[in-house]
Amino acid sequence: MNFAKGTPRATRLPSLARVGLLVLLGAALVSALAPAFADGAAQAGSSTNVTLTVYSGQHESLGEALAAAFEAETGIKVAVRSGKDANLANQLLEEGARSQADVFITEEPGQLAALDEKGLLAPVDPATLAQVDQRLNPDSGDWVAYAARSRVIFYNPSLISEDELPRSILDLTDPAWKGKFAYAPSGAFVSTVTYLITSIGKERTRAWLEGIKANGVNLQKNGAVRDAVEAGQIAFGLSNHYYWYLLAEKQGGPDKLASKVHFMDNGDAGALLLSSGAAVLKTSTHQAEAQRFLAWLTDPQGGQRIIATTTPQYPLAPGVESTMGLKPLSELSPPDVDQGSLGGVDEARDLIIATGII
Repeated sequence: MNFAKGTPRATRLPSLARVGLLVLLGAALVSALAPAFADGAAQAGSSTNVTLTVYSGQHESLGEALAAAFEAETGIKVAVRSGKDANLANQLLEEGARSQADVFITEEPGQLAALDEKGLLAPVDPATLAQVDQRLNPDSGDWVAYAARSRVIFYNPSLISEDELPRSILDLTDPAWKGKFAYAPSGAFVSTVTYLITSIGKERTRAWLEGIKANGVNLQKNGAVRDAVEAGQIAFGLSNHYYWYLLAEKQGGPDKLASKVHFMDNGDAGALLLSSGAAVLKTSTHQAEAQRFLAWLTDPQGGQRIIATTTPQYPLAPGVESTMGLKPLSELSPPDVDQGSLGGVDEARDLIIATGII
């Protein structure tokens, strides 16, 4: 079953030990790319005499690797404050004009979209917006996508074949699926619910959540969903693509895994592609340096190569491909949606709570 599309228009890596490794990899990459940024902080009036404060909801290791590489290339120092998207967004609201944050980078589009709706974000330089896949940028132009994750289905071929999987995640309310799948009410799950509210309406979304709760197994964490499918404890699970690729990397390759990853190919909500975004706060006193960070983050020779080589998330600059063996971004079939329309995260979370999932 398919469903109406949304608004129409055009990793924490596993261990702290890897943080250091990623920073070293980032530094090595910086050395190789240094000529492309030889003008560094001289661009756009930015100065090396400041320290940018970046609030980061990204996986801590990736956030630190990006900050280290940017600092090495431009000479602009970066202080990273890591946390969850929602917690950092709430902190920004509480701090208001007193906030020390210059830049906010997230895992999910929702919290940036919500802050944008409140008028807290400065417009992004159009040249920066133009550096990445336009489908992932918000129509407002007040934040820019720098990475993405796809919603997928993990499945265990010993329990279910790929052609037996549901054609739509909306079908999972059918009692025939009871006990056959797992899910986790993660940030991406909340984004999916946000999308469903905008595309099929609140009451149908409530009914879908009630069906998910009745038929599915809530394993709380995406990693637990992946591991249960891999172990043959359940036939399939809803998750984000990169958890499976992280395990494949750890185990020595996809052929070492018992489970498979299925990308839905019909514009279904189960194929939702979610932006990780970056924005400059209007209250930042370092506007030039903050815009410089976003320009570097989306540059094929800058942050995009760090993303392509250190995490199974998708880099978004055309011509930059992940080294992690991902299905090419151009071959995915996500629903057509303005990422800036996914700001109703509070409503989505309230609905998830009301149905008893969390």
